[in-house]
Amino acid sequence: MGFLFEEKEDRNGKYAEITGYEGRIRHLLIPKMVENEAGLILPVRVIGSHAFDGREDLCSVELPETVHTLRSFSFFNCVHLSHIRLFDSIEEYYDGSFRQCRSLQEIDVHLLREGRFQILRDILGDSDRQILLHLTMEKGECALLFPGYVDKVRENTMARQIHDTIEGCGYSYRQTVGRSQIDFRLYDKHFQRATYDTKEAAVLIALCRLRYPMELLDWAKEEYLHFLKEEGEFSISFLLEEGEEEWIRYYLSLEILSKEACEKALSLLWKQERPELTALFLAYQEKHFPKKKEEMFFDISDL
Repeated sequence: MGFLFEEKEDRNGKYAEITGYEGRIRHLLIPKMVENEAGLILPVRVIGSHAFDGREDLCSVELPETVHTLRSFSFFNCVHLSHIRLFDSIEEYYDGSFRQCRSLQEIDVHLLREGRFQILRDILGDSDRQILLHLTMEKGECALLFPGYVDKVRENTMARQIHDTIEGCGYSYRQTVGRSQIDFRLYDKHFQRATYDTKEAAVLIALCRLRYPMELLDWAKEEYLHFLKEEGEFSISFLLEEGEEEWIRYYLSLEILSKEACEKALSLLWKQERPELTALFLAYQEKHFPKKKEEMFFDISDL
């Protein structure tokens, strides 16, 4: 069992095009090099059309910097694929490479050169679902959440008209990614709409921008902090329900959680029996909302 590939050649020499994988595999790590029958080492440059189409076993995919082409429908309809890691070396992204991967949630991209964002546009354009994009580049790290959206097409047969309506702010957020740059200011300007369209996504948008504040202006920072402070009970309940422990710890580090939000968190954590997080919130409570010794701040009998 292992990778299937075809030997190809272009003006740069011989290379391998991956055409599939024999056997089941959850975490697919595409190699930089493969060896042909003659013992020749070939760089892997292309993922072939339909190479992993419809695979139900794939949960994550990692592509090396040698890959420059993803042919059409190469990972189409991989229903359990949730995480992709790749480089900006991909210059050709054919139609539907990651389309219908309805579990896709997170994409890590290593940007080796400035102004190479086309691959981000292509992947985001292939999915209308919520996606967390984590970028690693020379000037630092960046995390951006792109909410989902619904593209509704309604046909008026009598009038011979087709009406296309987009619901949700996810499409507008995607338009902030250009071929050569990301418009961070425009991205931040969409936040007010996100708080109305999808408050859960707004929580993650705010946390991402505050934790990785690339080109974050003061007005946007204040808006994100204000939202997280005012919506503390909702935000912390959402994060606990989703099991987002890393984001919960960061939220606490901001030191903006209200007394009521802290009480809400402790109430939920007691029911979930999560002692480590409970200890963190108790410490936060003691630091920010100290009580007299004879008073009990969090009364278990209230549960």
